[in-house]
Amino acid sequence: MSREPSIPAMGNAAPGEGSSPAVVEPARFRGIMGHYPTGVTVVTAVDRDGTPVGLTANSVTSVSLDPPLVLVCVSEKSSSLGAILANGAFAVNILGAGAAATAVRFAEEKRTDRFRNVTYTVKEGGGPVLDGAVAWMTCGLYRTFEAGDHVILVGKVNDGEAAGGDPLVFFLGRYENLTAAGEPFGSRHGGPVPATSEEQ
Repeated sequence: MSREPSIPAMGNAAPGEGSSPAVVEPARFRGIMGHYPTGVTVVTAVDRDGTPVGLTANSVTSVSLDPPLVLVCVSEKSSSLGAILANGAFAVNILGAGAAATAVRFAEEKRTDRFRNVTYTVKEGGGPVLDGAVAWMTCGLYRTFEAGDHVILVGKVNDGEAAGGDPLVFFLGRYENLTAAGEPFGSRHGGPVPATSEEQ
């Protein structure tokens, strides 16, 4: 599927007009954004030959209720991006507390090894739904936009379910678990698990 052209930034200044402000360096930007806690998902799809692909992503957000749209940011270097674009569909698996190992697996393992010993069901119009996810959505590819070193995927949600349970949280470069009131952060299900680089 071909990518949609990028939408120009809104504003009065035309490209090239005015002075260009300094741009924060990547490491500093990562450190700043690390203070914004997010949920953790595994975004999955099926390649043309039926092979499942997937990656860990925390840049996921709802966009619209009518129609129901969800946004996912994926690195242009992702080994899974081509399959998502070719298939025109994907699934978003929201991980629960205690699933840090799954997040690390889909961030670190080779693409061909990520689904080894992982149980899942391929949903029509989407991708593999992982057993144990606290919630999931299947999406048809609605729009794509190039944005720096990432591609923004907007999916139209055609099915989904919330099984319930505490979510896995990504904060300050680590996978943490949400806690009940009065409990120290990260104490209910063990300590934090350091995160490594991924393709999101």
